[in-house]
Amino acid sequence: MFRLYAGLWLILMPLMRLWLGWRIIKGKEQRDRIAERYGKTSLTRPDGKLIWFHAASVGEAVSALSLARTIFDKHPDIHILITSGTLTSARMVANAIAKHPHAARLIHQMQPLDASYIIRRFLNHWRPDILLSLESDLWPMMICNTHALGIPVMMASAQMSDASMRRWQRIGHAARQIIFSAITRIEAIDDEQAYRFRRITSPGWTQINVSGSLKATAPPPAIDDDMVNRINHLANDRTVILLASSHPGEDDIVVEAVEAIHQSEAILLILTPRHVERGKSIHTMLAQRDIPAFLLSQNSWPDSISPPKKMQVCVADVMGQMGSFFSAADIIIMGGGFMPLGGHNPMEPAACGKGVISGTNVNKNTAIYKRLDDFGGVIWADNARDLTQAMLSLITAPTRLQHLNSGAYSAYQSFTQQSHAVADQVLQLIASGASGTSGTSGTSGKATI
Repeated sequence: MFRLYAGLWLILMPLMRLWLGWRIIKGKEQRDRIAERYGKTSLTRPDGKLIWFHAASVGEAVSALSLARTIFDKHPDIHILITSGTLTSARMVANAIAKHPHAARLIHQMQPLDASYIIRRFLNHWRPDILLSLESDLWPMMICNTHALGIPVMMASAQMSDASMRRWQRIGHAARQIIFSAITRIEAIDDEQAYRFRRITSPGWTQINVSGSLKATAPPPAIDDDMVNRINHLANDRTVILLASSHPGEDDIVVEAVEAIHQSEAILLILTPRHVERGKSIHTMLAQRDIPAFLLSQNSWPDSISPPKKMQVCVADVMGQMGSFFSAADIIIMGGGFMPLGGHNPMEPAACGKGVISGTNVNKNTAIYKRLDDFGGVIWADNARDLTQAMLSLITAPTRLQHLNSGAYSAYQSFTQQSHAVADQVLQLIASGASGTSGTSGTSGKATI
């Protein structure tokens, strides 16, 4: 099975070129960064210790940046390389690095394709001292080639859906052993996730522990005071409702729910799509409903404010302003949970002292949402009708909104020590000298895959 996987990558490489070309046309790749997909770069490896974080997408990148901040506090001379697989996450990381106090020590690259020769090219250039893969991204060639060079591999915020566990169980024992015995430590987000990893491994392959979710420890996102002031001016005493990180279908549910209350309540609705390229399609949907709306990417703020009883919608198809939206919003609806997508991280608004309304499809963030629910920082709603009732309950009962927000912030504070524990483990693995790659060719006596 393992050799079949490796061979398929070689066979499919011509198709990968076509696939990447299609993604460029669709705006999902940057043409000038395609070389990074093949493990190539114009950047020079910095001297000294280098930690490689692999983050599949935006959520994992948030975890990586949170952990990076903690590691820099403990070891300011280290460098951190972050790879991610989506253009959205690449842009988010670029924005975060630009504002980071240790920007000079942070590097971002697009995730290299998981063909063995590409991963070896990547490793031979960057020579990381450790690979830390976040959450559920398991790329066999990435893991095994890194391990073969004597570089420790670790998973943090590790999680696995029940369906993924069953798929892994169908893979042969020998193939699973090759992959999981190459991982030094797996730090799961909770006991249930640790149990799933133990179901697909055998004793002696790897260490499996529970250390929580790094997503929950991210610092509050940056706030642009000018943006907050412009939103407040536009709101003109309206209730500001934010749909954060929405996916197709979720915007319609929220718009339907808000339409049910805007005749009695003055509303400014901010829709922030998870992928900003959806902004125009959302704007078209609103126009078809005859709802006044504008695209923030066009900086086309209305010259005049519509009548107070008329709903106004801002389609916030921009990056790097989520903290401003959290700050300006009275009510926050968290996207990703109204469709079978697993939910998004509610600790980002919680870090700003804001609770959320969410759908119940949050299986990718179960532990975080459970903690948030325990503290009273979330209200559950699965459809437009439930959502309308939830919003009205907060608008008409300010004390309930205060309780929701204070509960969310208390939940956030309860998570703050987790990144320190993981950071200590990463630094301990580096200090153990298991890799010996810093400033060397990155080779060892072990054969590559």
